[in-house]
Amino acid sequence: MGFVSINRAVHSERDMFIRVNPDGYGDGLLGDPPARFKKGGLPVGEDDAKHLLTILEGRSLYQPYLAKAMANRATTVPKKFLKIVTSVNSQVPKHLRHVFTSGGGRMTGGTIDRWTRTIYMVEAPGLRDHTRLEYAIHECVHLFAHPHAPTPKLCPAPCIGTFQHEFGTGFGEGFTQVVTEDIMREQNIRRFSDRPYEDFAAIMRKVIEVFGRDAMARAYFFGDVKSLRTSMEARWGTNWHAIAGHTTAGDRKRALAQIEQLEAAHKKRIEDLIRQSPKGDFPTPSSRVRSMA
Repeated sequence: MGFVSINRAVHSERDMFIRVNPDGYGDGLLGDPPARFKKGGLPVGEDDAKHLLTILEGRSLYQPYLAKAMANRATTVPKKFLKIVTSVNSQVPKHLRHVFTSGGGRMTGGTIDRWTRTIYMVEAPGLRDHTRLEYAIHECVHLFAHPHAPTPKLCPAPCIGTFQHEFGTGFGEGFTQVVTEDIMREQNIRRFSDRPYEDFAAIMRKVIEVFGRDAMARAYFFGDVKSLRTSMEARWGTNWHAIAGHTTAGDRKRALAQIEQLEAAHKKRIEDLIRQSPKGDFPTPSSRVRSMA
C-alpha cells in the first residue's frame, strides 16, 4: 500500500499475453513494456493504467504465479481501476480513508478496494494528478494477492490480503516489494530513488532464501498460508512471530540477526540428528560376495 503501503491493479492488452499451460500456469514471455516505461520514477496517471498489467504479466520469476492469479482479470478488474485522488475524504470510500492517515513521518500513498478491485492513490510528492511507476507496479502486485475478488460477506472491512493478514504488514509489504523489484529488474525498469520498503524487502529476501520462492508465492497469491506457517513453525518454532513483528516495526538489523540465530540453531539440530543416528545399518559384504562381484 502507498509510498509506504501500496496496493493496486490494472487493465491490459489481452492479445499481448502469449500462452498459459493447461494447469493454469503461464510460461509465455511478453515483449518489453512501452519504451518510455523504463524508469520507476516515471509519472503515471489514470490514462496510463492500461500499460500496468502488461508489465505485471511480463517477464519475471513470479510470472507463473501472476499468470494464474490474473487469469480472470478481464471480468474482475474494471476498466477504470486506477484512481489518482486529490481529496481522500471526498474521493475515497469511507471504509478505506483511515489507510491514508500519516504516521511516523510517513504518508500512505495508496490502497485498493478489494471488493471493487479499484486502486486509490494520492498524488506522489512533486507530481500533479500522477503517481510513480514503481508505486503503481507495487499496487498492482497487491491487487492480485489472495483474495483477489472477494465479497464483503467473505472478507469484511478491512479486507486485506490473506498473506498480510496472517504474517503482518511487514511481511505483506516486503514480499510485495520483492515481487515488484523482480519484475522491474527482469524488464530493465530502473528503480526509483525513494525506497520506503527497503527494510521490509531486505528481510523478506532472507525469508524467501530459507523457505523458497514457491512456498512464499503460493501463500501470497493463492492463500496457502497454512503450509507456509507449518514450515516456519517446524523450522523456527513460534519465533517466526517475533521475526514478523520486527519486520513490521522496520527493525531490519534485529530481524536479520534473529533469522541468523534461528538458522544456526536449525543447522545444529540437523547435525546432532545425523551424529546420533545409528551407524552401520547395512552389514559389510562377506569376502565371498566381494570376490563374486
